[in-house]
Amino acid sequence: MRTGVLAWVRTDAAAGPLTPLTALAWTTAVTLLGPVLARVVLGPPALALAPLPGTGGLASLNLRAGARRLAPVVAPLTLMIALSSTLLFAGTTLTGAGERQAREGTLATHVIGPGVPARAAEAVRRVPGVRAATEVLHTRVRAINSPYSVQGVTAEGLEATMDLGVTSGSLAELGNGTMAAREGVGMKVGDRVSFSMADGTPVTLRVVAVYRRGLGFGDLTLPHALVAAHVDAPLSTVLVAAPGVPRDALAAAAGAPVRDRAAAVERGDGGAVNRLALGLIVAFAAITMVNTLAMAVAGRSRELALLRLVGATRRQVLRMVRLETLAVVLVAAVLGTLVALVTLVAYSSGMTGTATPHVPVLGYLGIVGGAGLLALLAAALPARAALRPAPVEGLGVRE
Repeated sequence: MRTGVLAWVRTDAAAGPLTPLTALAWTTAVTLLGPVLARVVLGPPALALAPLPGTGGLASLNLRAGARRLAPVVAPLTLMIALSSTLLFAGTTLTGAGERQAREGTLATHVIGPGVPARAAEAVRRVPGVRAATEVLHTRVRAINSPYSVQGVTAEGLEATMDLGVTSGSLAELGNGTMAAREGVGMKVGDRVSFSMADGTPVTLRVVAVYRRGLGFGDLTLPHALVAAHVDAPLSTVLVAAPGVPRDALAAAAGAPVRDRAAAVERGDGGAVNRLALGLIVAFAAITMVNTLAMAVAGRSRELALLRLVGATRRQVLRMVRLETLAVVLVAAVLGTLVALVTLVAYSSGMTGTATPHVPVLGYLGIVGGAGLLALLAAALPARAALRPAPVEGLGVRE
């Protein structure tokens, strides 16, 4: 149910809290089905371990016989991998889609700034060969229901520097008392929308156009003069359409460095608050996973002591525990990846219009590798402690 709703959500304010809840709901389902799933999903790793020499066969038998015992261990590992992947890659999906839209919609040949004053932008417009110079200011405004990201632009020559992907209305009407809005924020041409500017000043504007490249250019597009009047430092980034004009001539007129159009698609990383939230949630999942796995291994003291008594060495027992742990990590990685993938596909469908999330390979390998390393440490340390007493003493430990 949540997954279907997530696929229809178009605003970050709604998708933000719904995304981890969707992943958590799927993980909860995996946990409730743990004993049944464990018997099925631990079968392939058990078959793969059976032919290995030494303790491979023993690890395989333990996986088969202890599927119910290992189910509580799979759950927190799955939770850690699923939540980490969902939260991290929801951000990369949104950033990647924004960069793609900005790249497709930026028609300017050069970028000047940020920090360009209005008089410098006017000087650039007077350079021979310059077709248009659009001043862009970024800010945020707040309506009753939600905050919106905003770009303030000078309307003259806008069609030569920026293509927002207008789907209804016309940007030719953008000016005093009007604005444009992206698809998915619940506004249509002709609506009159009230909100507060960055300094708290209330305004009411009429929507004259709706566009589809909102992730690349902002939720709302307002007249530059309106935004400049309500920010502390009205210094802009200038998009310049000037094919064939030397960069030095533009730099001399603006008194600022000139970059190529690729600079216009550079985006931030989501902010410290998002990173802090991700870190706290992942830390909680990791602590839960480590505690569960450590207790599961510590509770096998008699079993490990019995293996020593029948002739297994400490090294062989520890190797068996490592193989079992790696098998559990593999199963949890598959389940966690599936949970994250289902959630991210729904999130990407709603927020970007495409069902293909952006997942950096190194980031994914880092999550799985980090979970695997924590799991190995959580299993190895209590196993070493359990093997420290003499085997006969270990048999007297209550499980």
